[in-house]
Amino acid sequence: MHFYSVLCTAASLLGVASTAKLSPEAQSLFDYSMSIQDPRWDETYKVVWFNDNGPWSIRFTAWYTAGLLHRNQGDDVENAKAALKAILAVQMNENFTSAWYGDFKLSPDEPNPQSPLFTPSIYGTYDPNWREFIGTQLVQVVEEFEALLGPELVSDIEAAMAYDAVGAMRRNGTAPDNLILAYSNPGYMRALNVGWIGARLKNQTFIDFGNTQGNELYELFTKNGANTLGEYNAPNYYGMDMWALGSMAKYGPKNATFTKLSVKIMTKIWEDIADHYNPYLGNMVGPYDRAYTRDMTVHDAIISMFWWGIFGYGKAPIPPKSDLDLNYDVSQGAALALIMNNVASVLSPEVTHKLLTPFTTERFLNKTIYYNLETDENRTVTSWLSKPLMIGGQQLAETVARGKQFTPAIVHWAADPLHKPFPYNGFFSLYPTATTITAVAESHQLTISYPNKTQAGTDSFQFMLSGIPPPWNLAGNTVDGFTNLPCLKVNVTAPRLEVLPTVYGSMIYDHYYYNITYVVPEGFEGIPMMAFEMEYVC
Repeated sequence: MHFYSVLCTAASLLGVASTAKLSPEAQSLFDYSMSIQDPRWDETYKVVWFNDNGPWSIRFTAWYTAGLLHRNQGDDVENAKAALKAILAVQMNENFTSAWYGDFKLSPDEPNPQSPLFTPSIYGTYDPNWREFIGTQLVQVVEEFEALLGPELVSDIEAAMAYDAVGAMRRNGTAPDNLILAYSNPGYMRALNVGWIGARLKNQTFIDFGNTQGNELYELFTKNGANTLGEYNAPNYYGMDMWALGSMAKYGPKNATFTKLSVKIMTKIWEDIADHYNPYLGNMVGPYDRAYTRDMTVHDAIISMFWWGIFGYGKAPIPPKSDLDLNYDVSQGAALALIMNNVASVLSPEVTHKLLTPFTTERFLNKTIYYNLETDENRTVTSWLSKPLMIGGQQLAETVARGKQFTPAIVHWAADPLHKPFPYNGFFSLYPTATTITAVAESHQLTISYPNKTQAGTDSFQFMLSGIPPPWNLAGNTVDGFTNLPCLKVNVTAPRLEVLPTVYGSMIYDHYYYNITYVVPEGFEGIPMMAFEMEYVC
């Protein structure tokens, strides 16, 4: 019997899990993740039942394999191996010239993209980022559990990762693809995937690509001393950045540029997160390049998983365990738990203090985000924080709308300071109808204007107001624009703009909100602008 076979047999018999010894906090995250994922397991098809782009989720299945292999009880290892084979079976390798070559189906029951049956549509009938999501998970299971998987399955995974790498390397941001250097989270995952399989197969083309990407991502991050990601201040996708960077640090080839630089980048990101985080409100001050939840204490963001895994659930800016978003994100919790020590190692005592201790002084931040390495085009972010009130705004001049995740201006405050464990957060944010916006945060003030009135969407300022506490409503109060809010006095200046009646009942990413709209009248001359002066009064 070959030594490798002996090793695999011994590992299985002895119940060897992974190299990761989990802290109590990481173990808590791991255990809760498995308690959510276990009931979703489809014993027949060996994949996870979850209606995420189909009846079953290949991505959730990939995340589950890490938990099964680490737990290694009963049929866990055999189920994980079966799940991995099911994942490899849905990789799309038939059409070499297609945009989805080497990608993975979202659900195992769907056909390959093809017209007219399943018309190819990026982020619709195929998601190119699944190469990165699935690929990084395959990296982890091989690095942590190779002895449990056996040489044949490991060889199959390596072959799949080579297909993955070929498809991923073709992406250059040419429409409809959008993977430019500034698209941070898939960019970092791609560098790891391609560089890792290059080292495994001794493929110099893959190795060189991973190293080049590692260097360029670092150059963009550190450009002119900015230390900012191109996908900036995104609480959900910062979680995926930490997944990518923590995995680079733990699993990346030792000589790869991205491995060497990952700790430096993680360290600076966490310093910036600590500056943006308000431990009293349990939220990061805006603005957000991408946000699902606008309040992490009521709907989850992936970055919250790292508070849980490092400091414990009770110290995390995280919603109740009944939250549907939490139970979506925590599907990855077992995999995240295995890199938690690597991420935790970059937190300085000062950063840890900021992440856990409410502050009493004001804080002002001014950050620059660059688009690319070739030009100095940039966006400017300003943020102001006090303990009960914080404000963020962004200045940008673009031509394409960023969509509803983009939050160019937002105000948070403690609308009910008696609510536990965090105050109940009120917030209002600008819905991004325009593409050139100047939003500037100062102490107790927010100013917003549309400098390029020729662009579409500059005919109104639309605000979403959410987080009104039930006791305030039940006391007979009614929201009417910004004139009457719980715990916040707002003075609005809106020269020559017309305010529409306030309307309630719409929802964005599970937040029900009041729509407060100011219209720019036809024939308006000058630059439309609004200014808010705010005073916290509770």
